[in-house]
Amino acid sequence: MDAARGGRLCDMTRTSRRAAVAALASTALIALGATVPQQAAAQPAPVPAFDFTDCPALPAGADPARWRCEVLVSEGTLKVGQSAEMGTGVMRLTFAEGQLAGRSAQVFGALRAEPTRVPGGLLGVGDRNPLLRTDLRIEYAGYADFLSDGDRMGVQHLKLRVLNGLLPPTCTIGDDTDPLVFRPVRTSGPDRVSTDPPVLRFTIEDTAFATPAAHGCGGLDRLVDKRFGLPSPAGANSLELTTLVGLKSYAEI
Repeated sequence: MDAARGGRLCDMTRTSRRAAVAALASTALIALGATVPQQAAAQPAPVPAFDFTDCPALPAGADPARWRCEVLVSEGTLKVGQSAEMGTGVMRLTFAEGQLAGRSAQVFGALRAEPTRVPGGLLGVGDRNPLLRTDLRIEYAGYADFLSDGDRMGVQHLKLRVLNGLLPPTCTIGDDTDPLVFRPVRTSGPDRVSTDPPVLRFTIEDTAFATPAAHGCGGLDRLVDKRFGLPSPAGANSLELTTLVGLKSYAEI
């Protein structure tokens, strides 16, 4: 998994938007999207072992007792431009949320994601040749606001790292200055999976974002654009995720 880390403090003054549920789920991005077999539906869902090592340092003056770290583990499907729908791989998003100087605030921690295979490879004709095998990896693109408003779950800026032996490691779809702007809407939940430790589950999607062109692909930007049909307008792309959220007070960390 790759990670983008941060310590960016976001001052959240829109306190009227903070419903009790939003305070627990407060997010967006992201799942262990396994379907429970019908015969086992009455059984308690297993609680994953959440990894809190990416919890960011708190800002100066923050009271740890009034802050918590949230870890979102997600998996789902992604479609950009003319590509076929593909799995996202598992993603882990970490951030801190609490009170600072009487206001709600948050600090981004990290986004780690597994790469996902692109059906058809770099040219769309197959990937038996190792040079044509292509993966995409979702990465953080410099901004996140996890404050939710009803079923609207904030906003995250994302980019897609294009992993292929013919492309430089700098090749991305979108970048920090021209990102995919992900504004997920909750489609189910939150459901409480566990009270000890506290774990929530919900599903989110965004089918309205645009996908920018490729950047940093060593002269092959146009090839990547042609492969995926980029730039792709709003409504031609989708990201759907099932997310499990683990919570821990900074007093426990």
